[in-house]
Amino acid sequence: MRSGHGVEPELVIREGEPVTEILAQIKDDPQIGVLVLGAGTDKSGPGKLVTHLSRASGTLPIPITIVPGEMSKERLEAIT
Repeated sequence: MRSGHGVEPELVIREGEPVTEILAQIKDDPQIGVLVLGAGTDKSGPGKLVTHLSRASGTLPIPITIVPGEMSKERLEAIT
């Protein structure tokens, strides 16, 4: 993101229940424009975060992008 798009990522560490803290961070930071989640590759499903937040996607203030867990960095860069 830095070199290709001139975007400087910011590392934020919060403690607590992940879904609650992610939603709180989105609310606290108006510069967040999209939530990108990586789907798990396990046979049990895409993961708790992806499952919960995709169900709530209709009520979120920003769009969600779910990246397949098997997608290569090169393929991801090609489509973004």
